[in-house]
Amino acid sequence: MNRFFIKHKLTVQDVTHLSDSDSEFVINKLHLKEENFIEVETYEAVYLAVISDIAKNCVEVEVIEQISQKEIKDNVDITIIQSLIGKDKFNFLIEKSVEIGIDMIIPVESQYSLVKRSKAIKEYGLWKKIVSDAVEQSRNIKHTIIEKPTRLQDITVDKNQNLLCLTTENVDTVSLKQYISNSEIKKPFVIAIGPEKGWSSKDIDIFKEKGFKFVRLSGNILRTETGALVIGSILKYLKGEI
Repeated sequence: MNRFFIKHKLTVQDVTHLSDSDSEFVINKLHLKEENFIEVETYEAVYLAVISDIAKNCVEVEVIEQISQKEIKDNVDITIIQSLIGKDKFNFLIEKSVEIGIDMIIPVESQYSLVKRSKAIKEYGLWKKIVSDAVEQSRNIKHTIIEKPTRLQDITVDKNQNLLCLTTENVDTVSLKQYISNSEIKKPFVIAIGPEKGWSSKDIDIFKEKGFKFVRLSGNILRTETGALVIGSILKYLKGEI
């Protein structure tokens, strides 16, 4: 049965309209008529619906029954701790993190951050809008949490989670493959990504104190806004979520 997406919430007996493009597809490609059944999908659930009216290029449907409910996880499974970077790069990071399903982003001011926390906090409203727009575009039923900027030393983490800090500094590291092979994939991951200039020795000491393990990537050197997206995508795949 053909399925079409509706952006707003629905309940049984609601009457709504398909989008212009979906209406055109129903009329001109599928040649469906009134009283034909289709499925409609929202962020929360999938419903059985019946075409109740067709007028020109507009298809009206009535929701008959709910077929299934989408599962919304409450837990925070993958968190990115990102040292503050330039506005465009950080906005890109937020958008793509939402698309791949990162649960939380924590912007931090580290010693070599290009942007200060006091300045970055003025962008917080924009960040939340980027999250909202990306959620709608990607049809993600769970919003990514974007925290207000904080200082690196003020972050709080659970040492029972998988805590990894991506680094190229002169510190004992393991490869990402080694780290993952020794980790419990079902446990939450917290990924720390530094600025273009890297972590300072003071930053490294903070991570050691908080129980982070240091990880290096093989191959090409990734930009700071790319590192977390690559690792996050790998973890989503290993967790069976992408």
